[in-house]
Amino acid sequence: MKFSKTLLVLPFVSLLTLAASALEAKVLSTSGKVEVQNGSSWVALKSGDTVKSGTVISTGFKSSAELDVNGSKVTLGALTRMTVEKLVSTDQKNESSLFLDSGKVTADVKKTDGKRTGFKVSTPVATASVRGTSFSMGADGSLTTMEGLVSKGHAESQSAQVSDQASDYVPAEGESTALTSTEDVSASYGIPVFAGQTSTTDVMTGTATAPQAEAAKASANLGSGTETLASQEKVVTAVSVAQAAPATVAPAPSSGSGKGTLIINITFAE
Repeated sequence: MKFSKTLLVLPFVSLLTLAASALEAKVLSTSGKVEVQNGSSWVALKSGDTVKSGTVISTGFKSSAELDVNGSKVTLGALTRMTVEKLVSTDQKNESSLFLDSGKVTADVKKTDGKRTGFKVSTPVATASVRGTSFSMGADGSLTTMEGLVSKGHAESQSAQVSDQASDYVPAEGESTALTSTEDVSASYGIPVFAGQTSTTDVMTGTATAPQAEAAKASANLGSGTETLASQEKVVTAVSVAQAAPATVAPAPSSGSGKGTLIINITFAE
């Protein structure tokens, strides 16, 4: 009887193992110097190549690369180093996780038909979790959302953690609206960054700024830098006139007394 139980358990374990499979990202295009790390050396990356979890990609000066990551397009800007942390697919969901060590990436996250899509970009100072979203993120934690909603939080790690295992959480289905909770996107509370909004991060404390604070800051800077005509005008006083254009006085007689004429020329500054 014990032997028959073992026979029943083994097929079940095999099914669980096959349920989650590792995927590869495809290189759509490259420009300039784009390389992947191969042990202690770097190898050129070109269009048509594939990369798997754990791959580190680097772009040089005036260089870029475009990847197809689980159906989503990811663009690496110049001087960028990024690790593909996780590419996992199951029957119900696709998961992608990237770690941005330096530089900037722009992602257009697309939903896969019949599957839930989870997409996350982490940096040393911040983490962005998204669904059906177009956004741009820098390694310094600066983030701009072009479409959808990004849930922005603290950095989860200071170094890339490679994993091919599916997690228990993937963003909920549906379209993001102004009422969507960040818990639906990242399973925890984060700063919501909607389309058209920007958020930065204090690299010393890892504190992300809310888009509303960014807008208020920009407005305050605009106001403080605006000068009125009155503030540019200069008041001309008698003292300033005298300093600007000293009076020209005719010399007085050297000796004796007498009558004469004193001529004073005053020039007013324009």
